Amino acid sequence: MHDDPRFVRSRESLRSTLHRLVLTTPLADISVSLLCREAGGHRTTFYRHARSVRDLAIAEFVADIQKLTTVPVEPSTEALRDVARRYEHSLQQVLELVAGERAVYRALFGSYAHDSFPAALVTVMRPQALKAVHVFRTQGVPGAPSTDHECEEAAAFIAGAFVGVIDTWVTSGETDATAAARRITHLMPGWWPHPDTSAPGPGGETPV
Repeated sequence: MHDDPRFVRSRESLRSTLHRLVLTTPLADISVSLLCREAGGHRTTFYRHARSVRDLAIAEFVADIQKLTTVPVEPSTEALRDVARRYEHSLQQVLELVAGERAVYRALFGSYAHDSFPAALVTVMRPQALKAVHVFRTQGVPGAPSTDHECEEAAAFIAGAFVGVIDTWVTSGETDATAAARRITHLMPGWWPHPDTSAPGPGGETPV
């Protein structure tokens, strides 16, 4: 059904209409009827896509971030600085996305969807953080988690911290995503390798 051109067109219409409405209307005040009326569609069509406006908003905008945080890595073959650099670049792209649609993300973080949206972000970012943690564990980075349980804890910690950072970025007026991503990278655990090999990490160690 997702390959049906009509399904794709109606989804995009709902998404673009929701994007426009969120700029002027609190998310909690956007009903299915209002969204469908503005999109020129029907309620029956809407319910093929989502159970509620909140669910549609969360699914669509979390998916945008998920695309940017999907970082392919190989546990045993990649240079650690390259893995760290790739994750920093991913974070930079997320911050650029959020800065470009700040009003939308402010609505998602600040509305009645507040609890659901960050939780959904953590859910999609946690596996990506776990990939990096496994790389650093496999390659024997000093101080990196050494058991599966510790890796899961570290991934949960990192994903939660990133979502908190995105929330803070949303409410700021900052626009330099490159500088912000570099600054945030230096807040990572001391064992996290740094992409800049000319400077020590936060714990004073030389990057790998």
